[in-house]
Amino acid sequence: MKKILFVAPSLGVGGMERVLVTLSNRLVKKEYDVTILLTDTEDSMKDELDPAVSLIKKPYKEHFGRKLPYLRHRLYDDGMWETRAKPEQLYRYYIGNKTYDAEIAFFRGLCVKIVSGSMNRNAVHLAWVHNDFRKARGYQNNFSDMKQVSEAYRRLDRVVCVSKEAKTGFCEVIGDTGNLEVVYNMLDVERIRTLAETAEGRLIPPARLRLAVVARLEDKAKGQLRLIRTVSKLRGEGESISLTVVGGGEDEKTLRQEILQNDAQEYITMTGSLRNPYPYIKEADLLVCSSYYEGYNLTVAEALILGTPVISTDCTGPGEILDGGRYGMIVENSEEGLYRGLKAFCSDPDLLETYRNKAKERQDFFSEERIFQQIETILERKENG
Repeated sequence: MKKILFVAPSLGVGGMERVLVTLSNRLVKKEYDVTILLTDTEDSMKDELDPAVSLIKKPYKEHFGRKLPYLRHRLYDDGMWETRAKPEQLYRYYIGNKTYDAEIAFFRGLCVKIVSGSMNRNAVHLAWVHNDFRKARGYQNNFSDMKQVSEAYRRLDRVVCVSKEAKTGFCEVIGDTGNLEVVYNMLDVERIRTLAETAEGRLIPPARLRLAVVARLEDKAKGQLRLIRTVSKLRGEGESISLTVVGGGEDEKTLRQEILQNDAQEYITMTGSLRNPYPYIKEADLLVCSSYYEGYNLTVAEALILGTPVISTDCTGPGEILDGGRYGMIVENSEEGLYRGLKAFCSDPDLLETYRNKAKERQDFFSEERIFQQIETILERKENG
């Protein structure tokens, strides 16, 4: 039985975490021995893991700097020892003498630094790139400079990018490390469809056009503020439109204040963080991706699986999922772009049905078996050393 190790920051509610849970559970069913090592204690999704998956939580190493959080933040950002330590030291501390057949950094920053220091010559060493590095942040966390970041990725056998645009962004920021591969995220299609049927009653405020946005509440990435302003503007013009904001995060207070300032409480609601967002996606007339940047965007894919039409800003990931606009509307990545796109749906009742049919046509794109076979091939293929 092959042993697989994933190194990830957390198992909180989020897109990367959901992909990790799905992939780990699928690997276990295929008789892999799977371990997830978390560098944080957040594990709210752990009960979705197959019981056979081993979970290890090992937060940052304790050191004197822990007692000086302000100084530590000012001087080192994400940790003193983790930044100063060599990759080999990190590997010894976090993984030690345990051996695995594949060691996978499932996120950027510290996870990559740990796996790049592996002394297990027999293992396959991988990293996942979930975002567009041209806009995302955190890839230099715990590295002293960009040269170290590039060297860490070059030590690995493969760097798996979740979209073609994520690969392009990686090359522009880090450089072509010569070990890049594109594999789209694997989704548990049947589980998504089953969970979408679990809610009873109306979830979304009534309107002729009911929108849902499902994302972490981090406006600088996900763009919920401009979406709230756009919906408020359309409502002020007399359009029958509502919005449900699904998710939790650091900007929840800011978003709630924006809703109040626009006197939009009757037609814009917030649910907070949800383990099961799928009933909202299924009930919505239109799933909105208002992001400034993305790597893949699971909710766009999940909406298509559920037959819900999609409108997305022109950003990494959704453009590929929607095949350049063939299977969903892609608009300019701006507040004006969102306004024009949503205005079109308000003005043309037939547009929803057109994109609903397009969503159904795209469902074969998310074949679990095809994507899993790609991942299995990568797990078996050692390139370096």
